[in-house]
Order: sequence, then structure tokens, then C-alpha cells
Amino acid sequence: MAPPGKVEITAPETERMLNVALVYQDTLSLKWATQVCDQLAQRVGKESVRRTWWEISRLSDPGMLEDAVLSAMQADVIIVSVYDAEEPPFALCVWISIWLSRRTPSAGALVALISLPEQPDSQTFCAQNYLRAVARTARMDFLLRERMRTVTSHGFVYVEKNADKTNATTQLLQEVLSQNHNTDWGIDEPRGATKAA
Repeated sequence: MAPPGKVEITAPETERMLNVALVYQDTLSLKWATQVCDQLAQRVGKESVRRTWWEISRLSDPGMLEDAVLSAMQADVIIVSVYDAEEPPFALCVWISIWLSRRTPSAGALVALISLPEQPDSQTFCAQNYLRAVARTARMDFLLRERMRTVTSHGFVYVEKNADKTNATTQLLQEVLSQNHNTDWGIDEPRGATKAA
């Protein structure tokens, strides 16, 4: 695994790559996003995925911000893994604002992985609403997964809102793949198959 903010390339440049840009708040949100990304890579072939990931707090660095913006502009899938709060992190909003203004409308998916507080309140769905609006503006498909954050004596425990976590993740991947069915990733073709001209 490359360090945060670095590109991990796992296929020759001659193949069509699935570009995934991932932003996260902390180690726990990175872990969830990485699991989803790894499962996506298993579905389309690890060698067909190019991913970059960025910790939101580091996007205040101008160089990292510009690299992260470029990644999002080129991404087929953008994964945002955050905690719901009254306001999304400022650095996340800046990053989104910049790539949103520069991105050419194209097929793609914005995947929101949102950790909700144990006791939801009137502000609980701020991140969901914000990211849904971003996807609509970018003309990207919006895919949402939420989990509840529960405090225990051992720290935080997360519970998927869907009881069957495996099924929820599989369903998410199916949605990503089906929404981008016509993007020529070769996911519906046997390995080694070539497209007819």
C-alpha cells in the first residue's frame, strides 16, 4: 500500500483503468473506505484499479490539495468516508468545490460512507444531503452507505445500518458496477477478451 496521498498503480498503463479517488477523516474511516475499495478491486480485477487516497485534514496543504483535486477530476469513482456532523469538514468542502468546478461531466459514482452518531438529531443527515447535492451537480451517481457509531468501554463500535454487512457491501459494489456499465472497463467480458471494432 502506498503512503496516503500517493498513487497505487496495479496494472500496465495499456489496460483501461478504474480510477478511484478516496478521501477519509481518520484511521477508522480509512479502514471502511479501503474495505469497499478492495472489494471493488476484487470484482473488476486488482490490476485494473488505480487508487489514490487523501486524509481530509492534509488537504490544507496546497500541493496535496492540488494533487487530490486532479485525482477527483479523473476519477471514475470518488469515495468519501466521513463522520456526520453539523458541518462537513472545511477542507473537504474546499476540495469538492475546486474539483467540482473543474470536472468535465462524465459517468461516475460518488460513494458516501457516513458514520452516524448513536443518537441522531436534526443535523444528522448534513453530510448525506451535502454529498448528494455534490453528486447531482457533478452528474454522478450517488451511492450511500451508513453505519451507526456506538460508544463502548472499549471505544467506538460501528454497526452497519443494514443488518447484513457483507450483503450491504456487495450491493454497493453491484450498484457502482451497474451504474458504470458502459464505461468500457471490460467487467462483463472474460479476461483476455477484446472488443470488436
